[in-house]
Amino acid sequence: MRIGILTDIHENSDLLVNALKTAEVSGCNELLCLGDIVGFDIRFYRYDLKRSASECVRLIKSNCKWVVAGNHDLFAAGRVPVYANGFTYPDLWFKSDPAERKKLSFGKVWSYEGDAPNDLGDEGLEFLRDLPEFIVTSEPGAGCLFSHYIYPDLTGSTTQYVERNHHLNKLWEFMNLHDTRYSFSGHSHTIFAGFAFKGKHFGARSYLKAIHSIASDSFNLGDEQVMVLIPPLSGEKGRAGFSIFDTYNMTLIVKSINSI
Repeated sequence: MRIGILTDIHENSDLLVNALKTAEVSGCNELLCLGDIVGFDIRFYRYDLKRSASECVRLIKSNCKWVVAGNHDLFAAGRVPVYANGFTYPDLWFKSDPAERKKLSFGKVWSYEGDAPNDLGDEGLEFLRDLPEFIVTSEPGAGCLFSHYIYPDLTGSTTQYVERNHHLNKLWEFMNLHDTRYSFSGHSHTIFAGFAFKGKHFGARSYLKAIHSIASDSFNLGDEQVMVLIPPLSGEKGRAGFSIFDTYNMTLIVKSINSI
């Protein structure tokens, strides 16, 4: 099986169409979306005239077998995450302005001050409201965990990023609980794929750093537990990525996507 992986689309319908065409040409059997289908931050993105949240939701809904919610998807749908990484959301969270949300969370939760209005209708909002925060499946031939970010912040709703090895301890426990070998996430917007191996794979390079980015377009994932960060479809620095998980030889292939 060849699984095409999309993440961090951020309403870029132009690039999404191109990525879907690339998936078809590349012989992908199924497609996976790791969230943030919507959410256009005017501080970072410059494709305002080419974006459509509703079109991106429609394309993801009609093409992807597996879809999980990202933090921007939850916010657009008026949902708070179940896996909130220790933060308790107040009742007036969505009625508060961004400055107040930032104050209430002490800056530990995204306040979405830069998100522009979107064109979502009732059907699109309903789709986002029903998305799971994670999916566990053994269908690829090994147990896989799909989520927007890393447990316990599965949707990437807090401003805290995984940086040190001990930050991954809860993830390994969660993966063991669900009998999974591979964890796939997005959210971090790294221009290269990132990896964290439970074993000694990167032990000689760093005993402290959790995630290692590799400037390569093809990787063998091996047969030990590993967390993989997928490059975004909409990248701030001009590099857009679409990834393929080849389950026959357990490799990850990253393809660059250009705007149509």
